[in-house]
Amino acid sequence: KLESLQPKGDRNDALRICIGEELLKKLASMKLFMVGCGAIGCEMLKNYALMGIASAAEGMITITDNDLIEKSNLNRQFLFRPHHIRQPKSTTAAASALEINSVCPDTEEKVYNDGFFESQDLCVNALDNVEARRYMDSRCVSNQQALLESGTMGPKGHVQTIVPHLTESYGSQRDPVDHDVPYCTLKSFPAVVEHTIQWARDKFESMYSQKPSLYNKFWSTNGSPQDILQTLKEGAQIDGAVQSIKLLKNRPSRWADCVAMARIKFEKYFNHKAKQLLHTFPLDTTMKDGTLFWQSPKRPPKPVDFNPEDELHILFIVSCSRLLAALCNIPVTDEDLTNAAIQEILPTIQVPQFRPASKTIETDESAKKPDQEEFSGDEVERSIHTLQQLLKDKNLNSNTLQMVPAVFEKDDDNNGHIDFITACSNLRARMYSIEEADRLKTKRIAGRIVPAIATTTAAVAGLVSIELVKVVLKSPLEHYRNCFLNLALPVMVFSEPAPPEKSVIREGLSVTLWDKWDVHGNKDFTLKQFLTYFKEKHGFEATMVVYGVKMVYVPIMPGHKKRLPQTMVKLIKPGPEKKYVDLTVSFEGEDGEDVPGPPVRYFFNL
Repeated sequence: KLESLQPKGDRNDALRICIGEELLKKLASMKLFMVGCGAIGCEMLKNYALMGIASAAEGMITITDNDLIEKSNLNRQFLFRPHHIRQPKSTTAAASALEINSVCPDTEEKVYNDGFFESQDLCVNALDNVEARRYMDSRCVSNQQALLESGTMGPKGHVQTIVPHLTESYGSQRDPVDHDVPYCTLKSFPAVVEHTIQWARDKFESMYSQKPSLYNKFWSTNGSPQDILQTLKEGAQIDGAVQSIKLLKNRPSRWADCVAMARIKFEKYFNHKAKQLLHTFPLDTTMKDGTLFWQSPKRPPKPVDFNPEDELHILFIVSCSRLLAALCNIPVTDEDLTNAAIQEILPTIQVPQFRPASKTIETDESAKKPDQEEFSGDEVERSIHTLQQLLKDKNLNSNTLQMVPAVFEKDDDNNGHIDFITACSNLRARMYSIEEADRLKTKRIAGRIVPAIATTTAAVAGLVSIELVKVVLKSPLEHYRNCFLNLALPVMVFSEPAPPEKSVIREGLSVTLWDKWDVHGNKDFTLKQFLTYFKEKHGFEATMVVYGVKMVYVPIMPGHKKRLPQTMVKLIKPGPEKKYVDLTVSFEGEDGEDVPGPPVRYFFNL
């Protein structure tokens, strides 16, 4: 109708001319749920504000994102400004969107239950990981909600439209599995600088976060040191005892101790480690088939000799010492960090000589990192002796029995985190004759910064906005478009979304992932009545009923046939607020084989 396209002299005239007054009102009264408020999320929220989405009293945009704004976000997440750093993304983005237009944004003060999802008109993903995308996809499928999925990486981007009963879901197609770098490669046989950076990042987490957290938990949950000593003497095992007593023994108490510990760690990581590897696998070592052990991609290490004149060596000492001091609440002055102060301490440090060990070095690429270190009886005995000595020699109090674990923060250049990882990684790269990485590249890889280009983000958010209009119009399948784009080539490929795959249960009855069978019971509704319902309604004998991991009914299981007269309420035991449960039911097919049916939602109607 032409009259619906006529301007009214307000801010929405340009959009009204394109889509008409009726659709404009539908957009204004929408209830939209957006998950993620990073680069794409900010761009989308800006688009929603300009389109007048949720600008009516009954409209609402709900935003959720558990992340805080970081300095590195500001170059592409345009709703944020420098004064927003360390504030929650969702609340900040909502406030910024209100400045663009009087939309009705709400943030994450909600419980995202099925009732919430059913109350929404549309869900939109603005996520950066596959696991979260799959979760949102599964929630939208189970609650019959449309979902707009998108993502970017550098110049590449994608948009996928998911509409109940019209298209397949995000989970219908599987992305290739990301293979982790083998544990033995990171630990002993790095081949590229990415391996050394990951090793340094893991070392940071282990030294300054995981072990200190274990230390704090150990001393706060197992009683006093005297009680722990008595327990260990009685032969009882306490998790974390050996590691925590060792940390207590080696805990620095002043700045010079921190420098000494850093210097000893340098020798251990970059000199003794190389010597141990070459002791275990000499350069002329051969495999069972006669080929050399040290051949590409394995690189033989060269021990790094400490040089107080080398800037990289000193960077490791300073950054490692600073982090140790922060860990143990040791005050550090600017003068302590000067090269002159460090050079004065270094000659006084006694560095242990290398002694070959007989330990096994993992070479199997399929081997996983062990969950826990296992300690021999001798090590436990040594720990008991060490704790006895510490109780005699040291004043063990709440200060010495607690540490301050570090939380990795890549955007604070003054905390020494990236300095430590850069020095650690490049020293290891030097040890293995790998090309070193500069601080910026190290920060990008260690901080897992995904390259983002504002142009790609804007293109993807624009395409999502177009698909959003089609969803509101309830367009037919042929009107929707998925997109893959690469602006570097440049190429943009549009395709019609694939319809959902149909599973034929029997002739004349087929289901898709969007189908769900509802069964309404009552407080007296028995398992037998539940099974009879499927026999009468669909002509199937149910062969298995499962609730989560609980087997409700499997005829071949002992005693399960005795459950038939029992009520569904007694068998499932729902909580007081539980109105329904989703069950997995299998049926006997025409050839006698089990046939999986669609999800079954059973309503208790109590």
